[in-house]
Amino acid sequence: MSPGPQMIQRDPHRCHNCGAYANQYSNILPGSGQWQCVICRDLNGSEGDYVASSKEELRNVPELSLPSVDYVQTGNKRPGFFPVSDSRVSAPVVLVIDECLDEPHLQHLQSSLHAFVDSLPPTTRLGIVTYGSTVSVYDFSEESVASADVFPGNKSPDQESLKALIYGTGIYLSPMHASLPVAHSIFSSFRPYKLDIAEASRDRCLGTAVEVASAIIQGPSAEMSQGVIKRPGGNSRIIVCAGGPNTCGPGSVPYSFSHPNYAHMEKIALKWMETLGRQAFRKNTVIDVLCAGTCPVRVPVLQPLAKASGGVLILHDDFGEAFGVNLQRASGRAAGSHGLLEVRCSEDIFVSQVIGPGEEAHVDSNETFKNDDALVIQMLSVEETQSFALSMETKRDIKRDFVYFQFAFKFSDVYQSDITRVITVRLPTVDSVSSYLESVQDEVAAVLIAKRTLLRAKYANDALDMRVTVDERIKDITSKFGSQMPKSKLYRFPRELSVLPELLFHLRRGPLLGSILGHEDERSVLRNLFLNAGFDLSLQMVAPRCLMHRQGGTFEELPAYDLAMQSDAAVVLDHGTDVFIWLGAELDAQEGKGAAALAACRTLAEELTEVRFPAPRILAFKEGSSQARYFVSRLIPAHKDPPYEQEARFPQLRTLTGEQRTKLKSSFLYFDDPSFCEWMRSLKVLPPEPS
Repeated sequence: MSPGPQMIQRDPHRCHNCGAYANQYSNILPGSGQWQCVICRDLNGSEGDYVASSKEELRNVPELSLPSVDYVQTGNKRPGFFPVSDSRVSAPVVLVIDECLDEPHLQHLQSSLHAFVDSLPPTTRLGIVTYGSTVSVYDFSEESVASADVFPGNKSPDQESLKALIYGTGIYLSPMHASLPVAHSIFSSFRPYKLDIAEASRDRCLGTAVEVASAIIQGPSAEMSQGVIKRPGGNSRIIVCAGGPNTCGPGSVPYSFSHPNYAHMEKIALKWMETLGRQAFRKNTVIDVLCAGTCPVRVPVLQPLAKASGGVLILHDDFGEAFGVNLQRASGRAAGSHGLLEVRCSEDIFVSQVIGPGEEAHVDSNETFKNDDALVIQMLSVEETQSFALSMETKRDIKRDFVYFQFAFKFSDVYQSDITRVITVRLPTVDSVSSYLESVQDEVAAVLIAKRTLLRAKYANDALDMRVTVDERIKDITSKFGSQMPKSKLYRFPRELSVLPELLFHLRRGPLLGSILGHEDERSVLRNLFLNAGFDLSLQMVAPRCLMHRQGGTFEELPAYDLAMQSDAAVVLDHGTDVFIWLGAELDAQEGKGAAALAACRTLAEELTEVRFPAPRILAFKEGSSQARYFVSRLIPAHKDPPYEQEARFPQLRTLTGEQRTKLKSSFLYFDDPSFCEWMRSLKVLPPEPS
């Protein structure tokens, strides 16, 4: 979302045949200003823009010298619209809050809500809606007492009731600079659930509440000012704070799974929620669903609501610190709207699969360009924390020396400027297998394999099947690219990809495919986050990053093996959506040193995750505690491997004394899983030589 390296305030030059953009690899004829398209190789005119005395002179033209440029149009082409600055009309945020909470959860939620409104910019317009068996819409015009208009929750609101609300005297969206004390008093007025009914069985009309929230954001079909419509920049946001399932009104499911009609009612609820999410998307409203507590929220029903609108669904243990941070980051993350992604590539290549927050758009551009074969994706959300993973295949043998890929992202930013970001990539073809393998980036390959695998692992049983698929992938790569050992039928995994099998071992035993997580809802949420996540977060969700605290407050990055659990050390393990801090018993026993190491680890964990969304849980525990199993289960077990293999994969062991090694062995009391080397040998594949 941040501006690209170069902004160009004019229309781009595009190929009249296929619609591709002029770029740094285009062949230019300086005398005439004509340029050759790298995708279809047609010649195009430039209206004199590329006429020059020499090719060197053209280096001053941004799109002909840079791999990535932004074309910006500030004069909005939509009739009746004009760009509005951030301070004049900022996109509203409406909180939709579950009022069926017990006292401990409510106290945590109130603290998070008070901190949230204090963090909002003064121009942000806020709305507050609560739901139980009814929907309450709070009125900011009442300063002395918390006042709300109430709707029945068992059915969708009718148009007459909504009109009466919107055209009435109440103020339901108000800027923070005018209403901060009122917002605090509303939150303070919330009371715990009084009836003696189990959490999962309480009436919650979440669907109706979101419909009402959407209506107050739309207002009287947008503010009118002298016949010109003022639209806020970027997307409006509805943030649902849920402590249980939607059990009342439209989109609801029965309290109990044993209900004779549960499967049918769930199917209807899924469809209704997806439709509601799509309606929000069309109105430029993103719905984020932040769940917390121990009551199952029926993730399969709520996920389509968030997904179809371009939002996220996140689970939390409680409404405390991590929930509060995610509330702030959800409302504050930079996001554009009206996103389209166009992908064009050389004629020998086609895009076979796209994974990410979007769906194929059917745009007819043949009126403008004769042979535009671009793949066009409608982006459900436009934000920095998300990404698309593209799989491509060759149609035939490639005869050319280079293959070209061009990506054009079109979106409106928060100031209503229309941006077209064009990124052009040229990759050389090679005719040697080792050159090809050396060009593969292990970490990127692991993330792409993981995304393709997780896409098919929709349910727990699928995850088991996908572990077998990962095993087959290892065997397949080895049989194609590995080297056969002398006097043996065994093959060794290719050394050029030495990091890849370890990353895939983390994938198959970690939370995405393994059995670490207790509830299927948790794995489902994690899977959806992973499929849309950007590269850095995706990599950490596959393979955790392990950092050991050293004297002097520095940290050393180590392989994520259980050999890092040295009793005189403290270790930080960053697994993307969770960060764990492990304190060795020997270090903890040293007065002052243990506390200092723990504080340094906490500071590092906060720095590593300062802008991450969703904000991860940060959990700390001591060696030997029951909670330490969370930490140990995410490390590769290597304590049973022979010493030479341990040292090959974890060179830091060479610095340990005999006594330290004995202490290290006594730490492994938790799991008896196969080690990485044992796993590779079980596939009849020899591990690659360590890099």
